[in-house]
Amino acid sequence: MRLALTLVVVLAAALVAGCGGSSDETATVGDGQTVTVPGDVHGVYGELEAILGQLPYQAWYTKCVVAHVEKVLSPAEAEELAKLPESERNLKAMEVTAKAGPACEEASDRPVVDPNASSKELGLLRAGYATSIKTLAETEKLTAAQVACVEGTFEEVTDREIVVLGNGSEKEREGILLSVFKPCVKAK
Repeated sequence: MRLALTLVVVLAAALVAGCGGSSDETATVGDGQTVTVPGDVHGVYGELEAILGQLPYQAWYTKCVVAHVEKVLSPAEAEELAKLPESERNLKAMEVTAKAGPACEEASDRPVVDPNASSKELGLLRAGYATSIKTLAETEKLTAAQVACVEGTFEEVTDREIVVLGNGSEKEREGILLSVFKPCVKAK
């Protein structure tokens, strides 16, 4: 089972959170975790960098993701994005960000997640992963009870395991995901 663990939800929040104004903009990311775009940061690229700076990513990865988004989303398109209705903004944001992270990961064999990150930073990453895990469980057509089990089991994953999900080999990631899914799939 291969799962591309991306933070589409978090990155999409970055692209839609700051729609003007001079005060800080806060977006909730699963499980009550919040990310903030400071009021003095403007534009999609600055907002994205501000959000990524709150996550436990290595500096090279943050720069790569922002650069990828800059290549894919021109300044004019970024400006137009802010004018779209929220549902269209979210769709476009997900389309752009879903490609940026994996492209950067494939371009380097360096670790993406800082292994010395704080629990708060890893909590944000966990919230993004939890959304991906739930989506995968639903895609696999698990029952509502099994999806709830997967969500509950994933909450028990340690901070170290969250780092491994970001930096580990495919085999290591698979081992963690199997430990989350296997007991729940057996449950009826």
